[in-house]
Amino acid sequence: MQRILQASTTLFCVCLLTINTASSEELPLWELGLGIGGLHQPYYIGTKQTRTFAFPVPVPVYRGSVFKSDDEGIRAELLNDDRYKLDLSLDFNLAIDSDDVDLRAGMPDVDSRLQIGPSLEVSLAKGEQNQWLLNFPVRANFGISEDGIDESGFTFAPNLTYFQDFEWQGRPWRAGVALGPQFGTKEYQNVYYGVEEAFATASRPAYEASSGYSGSRLLMTLRSNDKERLWVWFVRYENISGASFEDSPLVETDDGLSVGVIFSKYLFKSKKRVKR
Repeated sequence: MQRILQASTTLFCVCLLTINTASSEELPLWELGLGIGGLHQPYYIGTKQTRTFAFPVPVPVYRGSVFKSDDEGIRAELLNDDRYKLDLSLDFNLAIDSDDVDLRAGMPDVDSRLQIGPSLEVSLAKGEQNQWLLNFPVRANFGISEDGIDESGFTFAPNLTYFQDFEWQGRPWRAGVALGPQFGTKEYQNVYYGVEEAFATASRPAYEASSGYSGSRLLMTLRSNDKERLWVWFVRYENISGASFEDSPLVETDDGLSVGVIFSKYLFKSKKRVKR
């Protein structure tokens, strides 16, 4: 059950990366969608072993003046004008059971990771049906377990994003592509790629990762969102060639591919309406 909840949270965070353009349309203050999702991904980028889930997914929507959970993610919006947007954003990584990954056999499990921090978005160009954006998210990372919460460094993942709106079979759709490098502090890199002396073996020597470049990411999304239901497909490709931890004994491949889908139907809505 814990793994299902973690997977649900991860897929929800990813599917919210498809942003809708600004609109003066009045929408419910809050909505709750319930649906089902599927996710296929590597345990972490660097291992060839993968996992696949199918699970229920809640999709909460809240359109407050500051705190929001909508097409643009879960966040606190601190600044929003025609060109710049500053908000507090969230992300989530699944826990890893080391017994499921050959390279990590005998090592401690990796806790679920909550990522939170400010993100500056810059609008480069905007048409009636498309948009170019630059995003600069900086996030602190925290491990979450039964023993509590521990801080584990920071990440920085600037990206260039393009969105294109279109209609198909009478429904509004949005295709998106985001591409950019990723960077992390040594505390964060060692969560996935460090090997302490106590867990070193003949084939897995002790290793300490350093801060710096941690690879690049390409995210492609396709979203249909009418007033009653939501479809989202995404493909995420990541490559760690040249990363500061590339020579870690926990790395056996330079890339990884994740694929996900979610379907949800909005079942509950508030009577109060607000402008988007």
